[in-house]
Amino acid sequence: MRRTDILLRPTRCIREGLNAVILAAGEGRRLDPLTRNRPKPLLPVAGEPLIHRIVRVLSGVGVDEACVVTSPSGDRIMDALRGVETPHLRRAVQDRPLGTAHALLAAGDFVRDEEKFILVYGDLFFEAEALQGLVAHVATGFDGGVLAIRHEEARRFGVLLEEDGVLKGIVEKPEHLSAPALINSGVYVLPGEIVEAAEKIEPSIRREYELTDAITLLVKSGRRIAVYKHPHGYWLDVGTPASYLEANLLALREYQPPGLPQAPALQHSYIGGEVRLGRHSQVRSSVLMEDVEVGEDVTLDSVVLLEKAVVERGAQLAYAIVGENGRAGRGCILRGLRERPVVIGPGSAVPPYFTAGPGDVF
Repeated sequence: MRRTDILLRPTRCIREGLNAVILAAGEGRRLDPLTRNRPKPLLPVAGEPLIHRIVRVLSGVGVDEACVVTSPSGDRIMDALRGVETPHLRRAVQDRPLGTAHALLAAGDFVRDEEKFILVYGDLFFEAEALQGLVAHVATGFDGGVLAIRHEEARRFGVLLEEDGVLKGIVEKPEHLSAPALINSGVYVLPGEIVEAAEKIEPSIRREYELTDAITLLVKSGRRIAVYKHPHGYWLDVGTPASYLEANLLALREYQPPGLPQAPALQHSYIGGEVRLGRHSQVRSSVLMEDVEVGEDVTLDSVVLLEKAVVERGAQLAYAIVGENGRAGRGCILRGLRERPVVIGPGSAVPPYFTAGPGDVF
C-alpha cells in the first residue's frame, strides 16, 4: 500500500537530530469496546496502526531514536513496531497508571541530559507539517514549545494561557469556559530539565502526576515555552469511537489506492487483503480491514470494519464501526452520525433486521 510521502525541509533543529518520547501506556477506556482486545495505539487508521503513523511522522522530521513508554502489558505494541528501522526504537515501562508526568519519568534516563526532545502522546492523529513547524519555531530561540490547537470544545482539554506567543500557564479542563480557546495538543518540544521538574511535582486532584504541572513549573522558573499555532490542518485526540471514525475519514483523504483505479462499487475507500465483497454492494468512504466479508446488496457509507468483521446480505450501515469478528446481521439498518457512530464491539453481533441509531453500542 502506498501512502502520501512526508517530505519535509530540514530546519536547524532537525539537522541536529532530536530524540523523541511517545507516551503509549494509556488504557483507552473511552474507546471501549474497541480496545477490549487490543491496545489503543494499535487501532488501525486506514490500514495503518495509529502508533505506526506517529513513528512515521517522527522519522519525517529527522528523529533518530525514540523511546516508547508502554504499560507492563504493552508487548503487543512493541511487537507491532518490529521492523521499524528509522527511528531506532527503545521501550520504557510505566509500571502503574499514575499520569503523564509519571510516564515521562519512565523514560527519564533517555532524555534527562538532552538539550531538547520531542514528546508526543501515542493516541494522536495530526499532520506531519504541524510538528515540523513546532520544531522550527522552537529553534528560533525558545526553551521548548507546545503545539496549540483552537478547539470549539476547549473545556474538555487543557487550555493554554499565553502572552505574545509565550506560555504563561495551563488550566486543565476549565468548567466555565464556553468559547473556543487554544488547547494543549499533546505534541511538545521540551528541554531535558522537564524530567527534574516532573520529579518535583505533587499529585493532582485526580491523584496523578500531570505533565502540564511539570511544564508549568518550568514556566515559573523562567523558561520560555512557545505556544505554536499551526495555521491549518487537522489534529485529533483519538480517544472516543467518534474521533476514531473521524481519523479514518480524514486519512482517506490522503490515501492513494495502489495499482489500478478502484471499481465503481468501491468509492474512495481503503480495502485490506482477502476482503470478500458481494454482488451489488456499494462501499463509500469506508475502511475494510483484512478478511472482512460483505454480503450481497449491502450499502456501506463512512464505515470502519475491523479484521474479520461480517456484514450480512442487505444490511445498510452509515457512520458505524464494527470491531474485530463483529457481525451486522442480514437486513439490519445501522445509521449513526459522524459525531455519534454506531459501534459493534469485537465478537459482538447485531441480529437480523435490527435497526440502530446514533450512539448505540453493541
